[in-house]
Amino acid sequence: MERIREAQAHLVKEFEIYNNASAKKLPPIDIDCPENLETMLEFVTRRESLKQAKKLSSPPAAKLKSAIADTLLLLDNFDIKLSKEKGASEK
Repeated sequence: MERIREAQAHLVKEFEIYNNASAKKLPPIDIDCPENLETMLEFVTRRESLKQAKKLSSPPAAKLKSAIADTLLLLDNFDIKLSKEKGASEK
């Protein structure tokens, strides 16, 4: 449970950083709702694609997308950080 709280706190921080740097604000995020997080991830990904295609100015979204994905995995009871650590120790 500690890891999910940590990931959600990180997500809220990255969401605020992205939203503060963005001209168009993102809709509110529900950090406990996987459906809302999946929608937000798709939305941010599309916005990033449009930005690249049209040369629009918007903040980088990689950290926000990573934080959303990490939280989604944790809500699904999978800790990617723990998995990576186990994989590294087995090498």
